[in-house]
Amino acid sequence: MSKSKIFFYSCLFFIVGVGLASYLSLPLWAAFAILVVGCGFLFFGWPDKKKFIVLGLAGIFLFLGTLRFEAGTPPRDENQISFYNGKERIFVGIVAAEPDTRDNGVKLKVKSEKLETGGRWREVHGNVLVNAKLYPVFHYGDELEIKCKLREPEPIEDFAYDKYLAKENIYSLCYWPEIKFIKSGEGNKIVAGIFWAKEKLVATVNRILPEPQAAFLGGLLYGAKRGIPADLTEKFNITGTTHIIAISGYNITIIAVLLLRIAKNIGIGRKKSFWFALSGILFFVILTGAQASVVRAALMGSLVLLATQVGRISKITNALLLAAAAMLIFNPKILAFDVGFQLSFAATIGLVFLSPIFEKYFSKLPSVFGAKETFTTTMSAIVLTLPLILYNFGRISFIAPLANIFILPAIPLAMAVGSVAVLGGLIYFGLGQIIGWFAWLVLSYIIKVVEFLAAVPWASGEAGKIHWIFLIIFYLLISWFIWYQRRKIKTDNLEINV
Repeated sequence: MSKSKIFFYSCLFFIVGVGLASYLSLPLWAAFAILVVGCGFLFFGWPDKKKFIVLGLAGIFLFLGTLRFEAGTPPRDENQISFYNGKERIFVGIVAAEPDTRDNGVKLKVKSEKLETGGRWREVHGNVLVNAKLYPVFHYGDELEIKCKLREPEPIEDFAYDKYLAKENIYSLCYWPEIKFIKSGEGNKIVAGIFWAKEKLVATVNRILPEPQAAFLGGLLYGAKRGIPADLTEKFNITGTTHIIAISGYNITIIAVLLLRIAKNIGIGRKKSFWFALSGILFFVILTGAQASVVRAALMGSLVLLATQVGRISKITNALLLAAAAMLIFNPKILAFDVGFQLSFAATIGLVFLSPIFEKYFSKLPSVFGAKETFTTTMSAIVLTLPLILYNFGRISFIAPLANIFILPAIPLAMAVGSVAVLGGLIYFGLGQIIGWFAWLVLSYIIKVVEFLAAVPWASGEAGKIHWIFLIIFYLLISWFIWYQRRKIKTDNLEINV
């Protein structure tokens, strides 16, 4: 068996192992049994019996995946702040992430350091999501003394809020506490610098553009979609274009491909186009504060770019699996509990494997302003993400392909002009206002298209959430379609031409 296939199976079974541990809560003795059986197959199969080797790798890496997931769940003992859920306590901690400001309050992710119990302070670990008032304002790196009743996160109706927080390693909640400020500057200096720069950007955007264009540009540039009016957000949902303002893997991969095409269309060579688009992705990561979800999305976008450079499906497949395995080593909970990760991964697979097939089918159609390429790219992502969207949200947008054709080509322009306007505004406010007018024009076009298409009666519909069995059936059918088409058009030698 080649080294490439050994690598493929190792990553694949590790990912499956994390998935099994996430959904089945596999006991550790069962995982050890799988390991022992796997080692046995590997011992008897090495180096010639392929099936035995595959079974051996399955046993070993299923075990490692299970072990990694279990290691990611902290023990519930007196050293963890979650041990004190249900009790009122005073604890000291540091604001460990950018505050999430809402209309009626702010959410602070506080990394606990010590807690008072029985009249004594003891060292504790673990994060608490503190729901505080808007004022006084706290920042990343502030050290606070907090008094409140700690609560256990629970599901909210059909939303697994507890699991959603678990992927952020949050197992305790705190509502409307008494907060005493101790000191500032306790966080990572680099992260603090990025957040400071982001605050400057937000203030500049709000000065040079009116609403809702300012909030929309904030969603595009640094994922600040909470400032967008609720009715406009709903119209993005109806038209299936929410991904534009979420800085997810879905939009970064699409934008990365569009950047690549722009580079090629203006005469930049193949290799330089790759670095041009990669630099654009890096720019977004820095601009958005290098949040974990954005870094993940950027990694997926980079893989699509890599696909355009390498062009060999086997290498891209291994790169995809390596990226997924690396992210699960860092945080194993995202596989089952983070819909954003699932959508990013599905969209990337669509762009890498399905897009070349669609391009073959539509190769005879003329391309008008890149509409054909945008259509095939968008449909590739939509087909792969649709089952997950139905499973999690039960909603389908019938007008999404049309909306994306009209909107996506304008997104890079909006981001580019918007970025220049913001930079201009940072240098001289008047310059920012002048360039901001062009940004307003592009942003207004996108908003008007969204509002117009959202008003179409059949734009979207509630399909109801599908059962997980149908989710699996959908993906099996899609996998079969990709496999069949690759065989049919002999895609072993297929050149990815996105």
